[in-house]
Amino acid sequence: MSGNIANQFKKLEVEYERLLKCFSEFEKIKGKLTSAGKTVSQNDVKAEKPLSIHHMNIIAGNAKKDLKALSISLKKIETHIKHSVNK
Repeated sequence: MSGNIANQFKKLEVEYERLLKCFSEFEKIKGKLTSAGKTVSQNDVKAEKPLSIHHMNIIAGNAKKDLKALSISLKKIETHIKHSVNK
């Protein structure tokens, strides 16, 4: 049973690291889009408007919530594993 818990914990750690990388890449893209939007001439009516910073902030907020929930889950599993091992 403890081997199964350890395997699940390892899978969650890998997923957590993957999500952290995704979030980091998202933040880089968000920054680039924001700076690109500022360089578009206001007089250029043909230029497409960049993504709304409001929408990007919503996406970023959701990603932070997901990472926090995953982090809490990992800590709960870690605690459970420690209690199982110490029994």
